[in-house]
Amino acid sequence: MPGVSGSPGSPVIWLHSHFLLPTGGTKYIYEVVRRLAKRRPVEVVVERASDLWRERYASAGIPLHEIATATSTSKAYWLSFPRYLRSDRRAIESLVDRVGPSALVSSFFPMNCLAGQIAWPRGLRHVHLCFEPFPFFHDREVTALYPATSRALMRGLGLLYGRLDRKGVADADALLTLNKVMAASIEQVYGRADAVPIYAGVDLDFFRPYSDDELADLRTRHGSGPFTIHSTDFSPIKRTDLALEAFAAAGVENARLLITSTIDDAGGLTAMRAHAEQLGIGDRVDYLGFVSYKDLPRYYALADVLLQTGTSLNSGATSMSLPVKEALACGTAVIRSHATDEDVEDGISGYLVDPADTRATGARLAELLRDPPRAAAFGRAGHTRVAALYRWDKVVDAVSAAIDA
Repeated sequence: MPGVSGSPGSPVIWLHSHFLLPTGGTKYIYEVVRRLAKRRPVEVVVERASDLWRERYASAGIPLHEIATATSTSKAYWLSFPRYLRSDRRAIESLVDRVGPSALVSSFFPMNCLAGQIAWPRGLRHVHLCFEPFPFFHDREVTALYPATSRALMRGLGLLYGRLDRKGVADADALLTLNKVMAASIEQVYGRADAVPIYAGVDLDFFRPYSDDELADLRTRHGSGPFTIHSTDFSPIKRTDLALEAFAAAGVENARLLITSTIDDAGGLTAMRAHAEQLGIGDRVDYLGFVSYKDLPRYYALADVLLQTGTSLNSGATSMSLPVKEALACGTAVIRSHATDEDVEDGISGYLVDPADTRATGARLAELLRDPPRAAAFGRAGHTRVAALYRWDKVVDAVSAAIDA
């Protein structure tokens, strides 16, 4: 039985794996869902959520259902994956039969395969938002960056469950993705050429340029600069090691590197500090930890350059990157991977580089840190482009159209 569409006022149930991280795909879904909920009823299902997201969804009046005790972030989950899959399916089926939605939206493995299994016999439409081909199964560049034991586990999981992921994507009634780069990756991995890029949005009332007076306290705290800012979650995908090496290669006197982190990872922080010391820049790196949401745009605006150094061409974290767009919205120049030119225009709002070439990346960084007026002009150009192209309402329009098709 093919999936069928419902009326625009029918409920939608959105399925995602977990809401444990404060940024990335978790933030993307929140920005979309809270706007979608103003148009139609939405309920959200995850295996687990953090207090941050419980509070935000409660404040938005959106039901958030947690259905498991573990998630894909733990090895215990994967060692008992068939049991969790059965338990998740029962919980979602119970909710679906109680709520009576017209559509299911999924946005990460294993929710894509569960949504298909549940939607099909009930005549419900299944829309899958594929951020990227599931990296632990399909992205060899990413998995190669992990320790040998983790690589072996990922290879085994891919052999055991990669088929479920491919079927979950293949069977969706509508397929959405982040941009054209991911659409090409989806075609290569899953064999579907109809993934619709819906891009991302930026809240321009929040992420905006700030005046010198509004940043005075940060300059008192960190000095006069120039500043480079980098965002990490300590995972190999972010390649923070390359950011440190590029900053060292830039060799700009008095420059400081500000590193924000979205999770607490004592081991990762220790390794990062050690690497900075080896590079001779330990005294010029400020480790900010998790920056509060209200201060994040001020730090972007304080910086002369945002440096993002992810290298995986198949990773949404590389090609989409909300920090890149948010920094541009704050009037900050950006140096990022040449995986895409959807946000940064090379030589206009920043530079597109091969982050693995840290000498060349460092040279580009030095150009902007040594020429603040040029960096500021790049930032103004980036703000103009983001303001014209990246609106969350456009993303919600595309999601709504896929649900109601």
